[in-house]
Amino acid sequence: MNPSICTVARWEFFRFFKWRDQLIGIVSLLVSSVLGFGVVKFASSSKAVELVVVGSNQPLELPEKSKIQLRPTTETLEQLRTKLDQRSIDGILVITENKTNSSENDVELIVRQQPRWVNDLQTALNAQRTSRVIDKASITPEQFQQFLAPQAIKITTTMPNTISLADRGVAIGMGSFMVIVNFLGLSFFMVGITGEKQQRITEQVVSAISPQAWIDGKLIGLTAAAFASVATLLVGGILIYGVVWLAGYGVGMPDSLTRWDLFPLLALLFLGGAIFWNCFFAAVSSIINDPNTSAKSSLLFLPMLPIAAGFLAIPQPDGNAMRVLSVLPGTSSTAMPIRLFLGEVAWWEIAASLLFLFVGIYILRLAAGRIFAAGIMLYGKEPSWLDVIRWAIRG
Repeated sequence: MNPSICTVARWEFFRFFKWRDQLIGIVSLLVSSVLGFGVVKFASSSKAVELVVVGSNQPLELPEKSKIQLRPTTETLEQLRTKLDQRSIDGILVITENKTNSSENDVELIVRQQPRWVNDLQTALNAQRTSRVIDKASITPEQFQQFLAPQAIKITTTMPNTISLADRGVAIGMGSFMVIVNFLGLSFFMVGITGEKQQRITEQVVSAISPQAWIDGKLIGLTAAAFASVATLLVGGILIYGVVWLAGYGVGMPDSLTRWDLFPLLALLFLGGAIFWNCFFAAVSSIINDPNTSAKSSLLFLPMLPIAAGFLAIPQPDGNAMRVLSVLPGTSSTAMPIRLFLGEVAWWEIAASLLFLFVGIYILRLAAGRIFAAGIMLYGKEPSWLDVIRWAIRG
């Protein structure tokens, strides 16, 4: 590799990626998650709720792990209100039989303020009311359950593995990973290229290095910086998952994350997609003088449209729209990973996707280098689109 390219790539990488800042970010995420789940754990371990029941001896079946403790009493309602005001009890449940409808009860909950545990109580009262209605109608519990049960459907799939909700979450996460990498690449190229133009240092750099080597170095360095930044986020996410698991809220790993055979292919798709769009970002940034006033700045968000289309096609991973998106070089880095996890992909589709992606990178890289060579030296009036097309074709 050209030593100049390596020099530019190394400088651009460490220009935006600071190990100290990344470590501070990971530690901050870890500390925040520990504190957050510590508060949740402390709140979940609070004392039991003492609820006094007046007017009914029929048992209430509270949900499992409910903090409510029911206690019958012989005290008067006035005495109980005094205890409630003194915070000796947490609430008074007054149940009165409805004289006009024996299957219904009038229920009043007396508390100091709106309780958080009212849903548990509501569930128990609903179950009690259902039991009274069944007894009055002379229906056995088995008949009632049979009446409420939905029609069973036997689902037979022809694919070896079924697609679970967790697998869909993994596919969405893969697409989100690509979106984050693209946003980071967009910001890095905007700051790097337009900042250099405004500081008028391009003349000195161009005299020492060719524009194509310069843009190649930027592509390598800034793409690596974007992936490294996302990698630190993934490390932080893994640490947070560890905290969640230790707090007792962890979930099992989806089966799709154990498909190690897909990881080399995913790496090629993600890397190729990032370089493809970074070539586009480099070309557009080199023709922008001031990103705050230029109308061409909106083009930098153009890659988000085809990426969003990949997310919209998730419900039909093997539909015609998704098949086309998984082959086109601008969208294959998002659509193809989703299809690999949720659909059926033929070997020739994978081969075509990679072929078109890397051919597109080669063409767009040369075009970006030519546009960069001409646009980086221009100040004042921005070039027209005809000028940009002419530069990309002829150099």
